[in-house]
Amino acid sequence: MLKVTPELVSCVKKLYKADSDPVYFAGGHNWSDGTLFEFLRSGQNYLVKFLDATEPGKTASMAERLDYLNYLSSLGIDIIPPIASEKGNLIETAELEGAKAFFAWKKVEGDHINLADPLDLTEFYRNWGSLIGRIHHLAQSYPHWQESLARDDENVSLISWQREWDVFYNWVPDAEVKQAWVKMREQLEAFPRHRQNFGFIHNDPHPGNILLSGGKLVLIDFDVSNYMWFITDIAICIYSEYSRCGFHSQHQNRVKDLPKLFLLPFLQGYLENNQLPMEEFSRLEFFLNYRRVLMFTVFYEQIQKGNPAHLKRMKEEIISAAPYLSFPIETVL
Repeated sequence: MLKVTPELVSCVKKLYKADSDPVYFAGGHNWSDGTLFEFLRSGQNYLVKFLDATEPGKTASMAERLDYLNYLSSLGIDIIPPIASEKGNLIETAELEGAKAFFAWKKVEGDHINLADPLDLTEFYRNWGSLIGRIHHLAQSYPHWQESLARDDENVSLISWQREWDVFYNWVPDAEVKQAWVKMREQLEAFPRHRQNFGFIHNDPHPGNILLSGGKLVLIDFDVSNYMWFITDIAICIYSEYSRCGFHSQHQNRVKDLPKLFLLPFLQGYLENNQLPMEEFSRLEFFLNYRRVLMFTVFYEQIQKGNPAHLKRMKEEIISAAPYLSFPIETVL
């Protein structure tokens, strides 16, 4: 976890005209992509996020993501756009215990969604789907849609589905799961990519990255946004809510009813805002298994320590590409 040093305090105060010392807010874990600090400016609270900039291209790729945030914000999407530093930059770098990149934004006064009984979440589910649909609709007009303009020293795009695959190939801790990951790449390479099904997506729009502020859903944390198939975001949302109800809540009894309680309003909200071609839903189970691999990899040590039987089951499901849902998604559509 990044420590608050006099150098960090001085840097933040100078670049963002902070009136208070930055204090730790969140993040800094092995699986998180940065460390958040909070500071006060002109009577308002702001957040600044520090990232490890020793990774080649980290600053350039984040700058492109911040530009995309500004694009969505300018078109009315409820997100939190970054603020420019005193130098006029959306992202800055400094030598703070090694190279660090950082950017800041105004802190939104809001709360995370109270994910209780799915029976009481119909409005949230519809609005959640609507928000993702609106973003995918606008992504089709964003100038860049296949891969990032930001490139590494070998002229390879810094943000792309191939780059994400490479990262996880080197990270997957199990040889058999890694082999399944190799086979999944072959399928990814064969999937069609066009403006109606592919573009710049959030890539992690689960409820933990959503705030309720002023009666609106505000999507946060675009740090892993990527050029991917739109169905990826939908799969992440479905994986998240089924996982929550089935394993991380007291609402296991609702799982059998989630097609009606969750999927129907969520997909209605989505399709009212973005007419994703219906054939894309035939690949939903593939991207649910794709998500399994990511969760298996990122949380491997935690699950191994807390529930090794579940980890073993996840591995078996990944290798066999077992269906995540117990019914064809077409029955809901």
